[in-house]
Amino acid sequence: MEYRKRLEEIERIEGYITRTPEGIWCYELEPPVDVSLPLEEQVKILYETARLTHCNDTMARMYGYRNAEEIKGLLLKDFLAFENRFNRIGLSEFIRSGYKTHDSESVEVDTGGKRKFFLNTALGIVENGRLLRAWGVQKDVTFLRSAERRLKRTLELESLLSEISRNFLRTDPSGTNEAIHFALSRLGKFCDADRAYVFLYTHSGLTVSNTHEWCAEGAESKMHRLQNLAIEEFRKESLILLRSQGFLLMNSDDEIPESNGSIRSFFSRLSFRSAVVTPLLSKEEDLGFVGFDSARGQKLWTQEDINVLKLVSDLIVLAFDRKKKEADLNDFYERMSHDLELARLTQRSLVARDFPSSPFYRIESYFRPFEKVGGDIITYIQHETGVVDILFGDVSGHGISSAMVSGMAVLSFRHHAKTGISPADGIQQFVRDLKPMVVEHHIAAVWARFFPLERKLVYSYAGHPPILLFRGKEMQELKGMNLPLLIFDSIEYFNESIQLQTGDRIVFYSDGMYEIFNAEGRILDLPGFHSVLLEHRNVVSPEEYIEQVVSEVFSFSEGSFGDDMAMLVLDITT
Repeated sequence: MEYRKRLEEIERIEGYITRTPEGIWCYELEPPVDVSLPLEEQVKILYETARLTHCNDTMARMYGYRNAEEIKGLLLKDFLAFENRFNRIGLSEFIRSGYKTHDSESVEVDTGGKRKFFLNTALGIVENGRLLRAWGVQKDVTFLRSAERRLKRTLELESLLSEISRNFLRTDPSGTNEAIHFALSRLGKFCDADRAYVFLYTHSGLTVSNTHEWCAEGAESKMHRLQNLAIEEFRKESLILLRSQGFLLMNSDDEIPESNGSIRSFFSRLSFRSAVVTPLLSKEEDLGFVGFDSARGQKLWTQEDINVLKLVSDLIVLAFDRKKKEADLNDFYERMSHDLELARLTQRSLVARDFPSSPFYRIESYFRPFEKVGGDIITYIQHETGVVDILFGDVSGHGISSAMVSGMAVLSFRHHAKTGISPADGIQQFVRDLKPMVVEHHIAAVWARFFPLERKLVYSYAGHPPILLFRGKEMQELKGMNLPLLIFDSIEYFNESIQLQTGDRIVFYSDGMYEIFNAEGRILDLPGFHSVLLEHRNVVSPEEYIEQVVSEVFSFSEGSFGDDMAMLVLDITT
C-alpha cells in the first residue's frame, strides 16, 4: 500500500519534473538513517549509501549524460568528491538545518572530468526519527563561477601589467636590465613557470645568448650554459615560424618533429619539459625572443600565457629603444586597453538581472551602461536563511578603469557579505580592500540587508542618493548619508534600519536616472525624477513600474543620456 501511494505521488509530479529547466532529483536511503546519530556519522552514511532513484533529463545533461535513465541508481558518492570542503560543509549544513538547505554550493565532476558548480536546494523526508529520502533542485552556476575567476585573474593581470609598465616608464635607460628582470619575475610567477628568460641575437645574428633569466624557487639556472649559441642550434624553419606565427608552443618534446633534431637535442640537454616563446620584434630588426619553460613537471601553456608573453615582449622592445619608439609605447597601451575590454565584458556579466523568487517579496532591476562601458553596480548575495544582501552603487568616471573598479567592488562585496558582516562594517572593508589599488575613482554606494520574514531593512550609505520608501500615497527618503568611498582615509559609516509593511515599495537609483537634460538644456534633476516615481507609484508590477519610469525619463530627454542608468525595486508582497 505504501509503495502504491509513493508511485501515485511520483506520477503526479512527473510532468513538472520533465518540463522544468532545473535539475530535480530524489535520493533514497536504504536503510533509512537514524537522525539521532552524531552529525559526522550521518554525513558519512549519506555520502556512502544515498542512491539516486528519480531525476529529470535536465539533471542528467548537467553531468554530460543523455538522459535520466543513464544515472538513476548511482550513489551520491559517484557525484560528490568527499575531500572537497564545499561538499562536506553542504552535507553537514543539510543535517544541521533540520534536513533542508537552500542554495548550498557543491563542486562535482561531469563525465568529461570537468569541474561543475551547482547550487542545491533540498528537503529531507523524516518519519519516526528516520531520514527516508531527500528531494532537491539544483542550478548549474559553473559559468558564473568561471566568470568570477576570470574577472579576478583579469584584475590581477591588469594590476600587474600596470605595475610593470609603470616600472619601465619611470626607469631611465641605464636601469633597463633591472626593469626586465622585474617583469620576468612577476610574470613568471603569475603564469606558474619554472623559468622566464630573454634571448638576444648577438654577433650580427650569428649567435644567440640568454641575457636575462628568472628562476622559480627550486628551479635550476640555465643562463650560464646558454651563451653565444650558434644560430644553427635552431632550425631556420623554427625561427621563421616564430616570426610569422608570433609564438612557438611546445607542451612536450613529442610535439617537436623528428626532422628538428637540433631543437629536440636542445630540450633534452637543458631538461625542458615544455616551453612557450614569443619574438622580440622591432620595426627594423629581430632582437631575439622571450619565453617561459617548465623543467620540473608537465605544464600545458594557455592562450593567456601567450598573450602575457606578447605584452612583455612589446614592453622589452620599447625599453631597449624607448626614445626612438615613443609611438610604439602608445600602441602598446591601446593593445592593453583592447585586452582589458574582456574584463569589462566579464564585469557586466556580474550585474544582477535575475533575483530570488519568494512569496514574501519581489525584486526587479534595470541597468543601461553609457556607451560601451558600465560602472554602476547591482549585485546581491542570498544567505541560506533567506536573508538577502544587496549592493547598489556607482563608480565615478567612465571607461575600462571604472569597469575594473566596479568588478573589484563586486568581488569584495561577495566575499564579505558571505561572512554576515554588517552593511556599515562591510563598507569599511571596501575601503581596506580597494584603497591600495584605486587612486583615481570614488564609489557612491548603499549596502542593504533585507530580512524577509521580519520585513526589516538594514542599510548603510556611502555617498549614495537616499533610498526611497513608497507606502500608500506617501514617499519617504530613508535617512542616513555619508561621503563616497575612497575619497578620505578615515570616514565612519553607520547602520540604519526600518521596519517594512506589506505593500511597501523600496526604490534604489543611480544619479544617471535624474542627471538627464532635454533638448532645451533643462535638467530633470532629483525633484523631477521623484515626481516621475510618484506618478507611477500605483503600478503593481515592479517590472512594469521600472519600464514606465524609464520610458518617462527617456521621453523627457528624447532618448539621450550621459551616464550609466540603474534602478532596483524591492516590493514587500506578504
